[in-house]
Amino acid sequence: MTSSTSWTPAPRAGLVPLYPYGFGTILGRSFAALRGNPKVLLGFAMVVQVIGSIATLLLVGLVAFLTFSRLDTVPPRTREFDEILAGSTFATGAAALVAALCLGAIGVIVQGVVVGEVAHATVGERASLRLIWARVRPVFWRLVGYFLLTLLATTVVLAILVAPIVVAVASGGQTWVPTLSLLLTIPGAIVLGLWLATKLYVVPSAIVLEHATLRGGIVRSWTLTRGRFWSTFGVLVLINMIMSVAAFVISTPLSWATQLFVGIVMPFGSGDAGDAGEWIVAALLALLTQVLTLLVQAIGVVVQATSAVLVYIDARMRREGLDVRLQRYVERRELGESPADPWSYDPSDVAPPRPEQTYAPAYGAPPYGPPAYGPPAYGPAPGAAHSAPGAPSYGSPGPQGHPPFVPPAAPPGYGAPPQPAAPGQPPYAPPPLPYAPPHAEPARHAPPSPPSPGQPAAWQPTGQHPTGQQRPDGGDAPPDAGGS
Repeated sequence: MTSSTSWTPAPRAGLVPLYPYGFGTILGRSFAALRGNPKVLLGFAMVVQVIGSIATLLLVGLVAFLTFSRLDTVPPRTREFDEILAGSTFATGAAALVAALCLGAIGVIVQGVVVGEVAHATVGERASLRLIWARVRPVFWRLVGYFLLTLLATTVVLAILVAPIVVAVASGGQTWVPTLSLLLTIPGAIVLGLWLATKLYVVPSAIVLEHATLRGGIVRSWTLTRGRFWSTFGVLVLINMIMSVAAFVISTPLSWATQLFVGIVMPFGSGDAGDAGEWIVAALLALLTQVLTLLVQAIGVVVQATSAVLVYIDARMRREGLDVRLQRYVERRELGESPADPWSYDPSDVAPPRPEQTYAPAYGAPPYGPPAYGPPAYGPAPGAAHSAPGAPSYGSPGPQGHPPFVPPAAPPGYGAPPQPAAPGQPPYAPPPLPYAPPHAEPARHAPPSPPSPGQPAAWQPTGQHPTGQQRPDGGDAPPDAGGS
């Protein structure tokens, strides 16, 4: 025998369950995502971080070499020397700023790729870098614009905080007042920065997955984190602390080992030809330290971006019913269909909010009627005799509401029991009649009693009248013989 339905394997489990999850799931799955597709996540992030770091070192080093090398052409402690020194410092700082912006743009690319990969992994798909980049490429400049906007806001806040001190120093006035004000406003600025970072935590996810504009992504992040501030803040702070501690634990011992090795082998900084091996070992240790630091930074970028996507998905599941759309998408995909993108946002296609349950302020009767007491609603049995008039028959609905009150039977000899109320009257019985004496006469309206049958006369002795008188002849005389 062959079954009419073919066996199909269960769909591949996704990164997270397709229902709302909690803080622990977000924290654990943020690190577990690296095992799902390490080639795309960790490999791409690591390559990008290495390329960005090398480009930054080359750019800043080249500008510094070209500018500061001019100091050798002028005598020191002259006006021209000071001008060249100031110009070289400014040019090197500008180059470092440009390099930082480039690193930020590269970090935006990594973050967008992580968002796309986590979205595919959530529904059990293993996407390639080309497929993920096809999703990120249309919104790349929006991500860059968001990065520049956050950088501009940070710069403005820092300028506002530092400006009073700069003005006081330039004017030659007292600097303790602006310094004190700066120290007092720094905690407030930190709190404001953490609050904004939490409220805008899922902006890249909204831009990549919903193809939202810059303003739309900010609005969506503000909406999705409403009512979930502390859980989002906990994820943000805890993951940053974990990655900072990991970077410190890995980089600090290697840095100490490098300095200790150089101090032992070359205590006076000798640069003789025989010390080439020691210099190579020291350089390798420094390079290893830098590589491990870059690895930890790449892992931190991936984990941080993954946690932001998971917070975004959980918020949409709880607020908009995204889990239902994702489950429907997986089912249709397993059936061989080509379902639409489940991540798109349509305000008219989200689950309505659950209505709040309200309760009556007072305790009253239940809103449903009491169960009816009566015969069951079955049809009459075949051959059954007709019931008496007025009696409920089988098949008719039972009486509604409470049954009529039937008073208890009166004791024998104390009058007639009270009769039940007639239809249309209240369901309580009338007051009982007054009690009659034990030997009361029958009611006048009662029917007459039938005549009692005659009784035979009792035997009397001979010669004695039934009345007790003796006949004159000594015999028994009949009672009415001869007409006396």
